[in-house]
Amino acid sequence: MQKAHLVEALYLVNQGTDEAVRGLHRLKKVPEFTEEIYGDALATLERARASVNLQFFGDMQASEQKDAIRFERLENKGITKDSIA
Repeated sequence: MQKAHLVEALYLVNQGTDEAVRGLHRLKKVPEFTEEIYGDALATLERARASVNLQFFGDMQASEQKDAIRFERLENKGITKDSIA
């Protein structure tokens, strides 16, 4: 599994959430607007971000544990070019 593109995907999710949060903060500052919905939306976005991050890191931990076991076995056998792929 190539992991860099997965980390990049999570980065994009977090970056997009940051942008949405900044936008909501700007809307909350408009005196003529009712700010309750914007605060609720902020909480929802941050909860969703936390859930995605938590799931991602849990999935990655499980994947890394499997890889560690697999590579330890290969290391103990003596790694060959074909056994890594």
